[in-house]
Amino acid sequence: MQTYLTHPEARDDSVVRGRRCRCEACSLSVHVIETPAPTVCPYCQRLLTHAATAIPVAPECPVPTEQEVGERLNKLYSRPPKLLVLAISFVAMFMLGWAVFLQLRSAENYWYQPMVSIYSLLAGLFVVSRFIIAAFYVPPKETGYTPTVTVLVPCMNEGAVIRQTIERIFSAGYPADKLEVVCVNDGSTDDTLTHMLAAQSRHHRLVVVDFERNRGLCHGWGVATLIARGEFMVCVDSDTFIFPGSLQKLMQGFADPTVGGISGHCDVENASVNLLTRMQDVRYYFSYKIMKAAESVFGTVSCLPGCFSAYRRVCVLHVLDEWMNATVMGEYGNFADDRSLTNKILQDYKILYDDEALATTIAPENWSQYTRQQARWMRSYLREIIKTGRFMWRKHPVPALSWYAMMWMPIFEPVVMVQALVIGPLLAGHITASYSVGVVAITAVWSLHFWASTGRRWWWAGFVFTASYIAFYSWQIYWALLTLRGKKWGTRG
Repeated sequence: MQTYLTHPEARDDSVVRGRRCRCEACSLSVHVIETPAPTVCPYCQRLLTHAATAIPVAPECPVPTEQEVGERLNKLYSRPPKLLVLAISFVAMFMLGWAVFLQLRSAENYWYQPMVSIYSLLAGLFVVSRFIIAAFYVPPKETGYTPTVTVLVPCMNEGAVIRQTIERIFSAGYPADKLEVVCVNDGSTDDTLTHMLAAQSRHHRLVVVDFERNRGLCHGWGVATLIARGEFMVCVDSDTFIFPGSLQKLMQGFADPTVGGISGHCDVENASVNLLTRMQDVRYYFSYKIMKAAESVFGTVSCLPGCFSAYRRVCVLHVLDEWMNATVMGEYGNFADDRSLTNKILQDYKILYDDEALATTIAPENWSQYTRQQARWMRSYLREIIKTGRFMWRKHPVPALSWYAMMWMPIFEPVVMVQALVIGPLLAGHITASYSVGVVAITAVWSLHFWASTGRRWWWAGFVFTASYIAFYSWQIYWALLTLRGKKWGTRG
C-alpha cells in the first residue's frame, strides 16, 4: 500500500514535499526530497515520470544514547580477570600441544590412514597459522579521511527493523554534507516501504528506491550503486545496527589508493536469544577477529560481508555489469553475492578488515532458517573457489598458499570425518585419537580465545558449532554441489 500523498500544494509542517520518479516499464520508483531527482531509469535509460509528493512527517524514532552505546560496548567486550585469561590460555595451549604430540606419536597412521592423518595435519596447521598471522594484524590508521559516502541498504520484508537501521546510520556521526543513504525496497509484501518513507520524512537526504516486484539482492545493490553519488559505498544489511564513529573509521583504510574494499566487524545483536544465536556469536567472532584479520595482514580478505562492508565505488562500477549478469553452469540468474563481488575487486586491489568499525547484526534464530543460510553460503563458496584460484597465485605467497591448501578441504572433510569417527572405530575398535583430540583442541582454542577477549560466557557454544558441523552442516557441501544453480536468498521472507 502506497503511503505517500500527491498534493504538491501542501505547505503545513505536518508534511514534507518531495518527488516520486517512476519507470513504468521497469516497475521502479525513486523517492527523493533534498537529493536531486534522477531523470532517467538506471536500468532501461527511459525518461522517468515525475510527480510531486507530500510525505507525512513521522514521529521521531529513538536511537541509543551515548551512555547506552557505551553500556552495550561494555557488555560486548568486558574482559575477564587476568588470572582467568592466563588460565584460559594455558588450557588452550595445553590441549593444542597434546594434539600435536598425538600426531607425532601416531606417525604410523600416515601409512594406515593417510587421508585422515594428512588432512588432520593440514587442518591443524592452517588454523594455528591463522592465529599466528592474526597476531600481526593492525587496523587501518586514523588519518582524518572523510570522503563522500553513500550507504546502501537493500531489503525485503524487514518492516520490523528497517527504521532503526536507518536511524542508526544517520546518528553514526559522519559529516551530514558528505553522507547519502539509499534504501531499496525489493518488492516487500509487508510495511517495509512505509517505514522507509517515514524515515525519509525526517532525513531528507535519504533516497528510497521501490521495486514493485522482487528482483533480488544483487539488483538492489546494483540500482543503488548506479544512482549513488558518493565516492565510496558502504553496504549495510537491513537488520544491521552500526555504532557511532564506525562509518568514519571504515573510511580510513581508503586513504591508500590501492585498497578497493574494507570489511567492518559485526557481532551478533541477538546472541542472548537461544543456543543457536550464541553459537553463531562465537563463530562470527572467530571468522572476523582471526580469519579476516589474518587475511587483512596481506590485503587479501576473500569476502566482504554484506552486513557491513565498504567499497570504492569506481571499482564496483567497473565490474557491475559482469557481476549482475553472472551465470552458473551456463544459466543466468540472481547468483551475484558479496563473495563474488569481493573477488572481482580483489583481482586488482587490496581488500582489508577494520576491527574498530563496529556493528551488530541479527542472526537466524531458528535452525531451518540457519540451514538455508548455510546452504546459500556454501553454494557461493563453491561457485567462487575456481574463479579465485585463477588469480590468487599473483598475490603474496603466504595467502596464496593458504588459499590453494584450504580450497578443497571442505569437499574432502566429510569423508575424512566418516573414516576417522565411523570406519576407523569399526575396523580398529577405537576412534582415531589424534583426529578427535585435534578437533577438540582447535575448538577449545578459538572458543576460549572468544571468552578471554570478550568476557561472554557462552564460549562453550563453540563446541555446539563443531558438533553440528560434524553431524550435519559439513555434508551440506554435497547438497550445494547438486543445487549449484539455486537462486533463492533463503533467509528472507
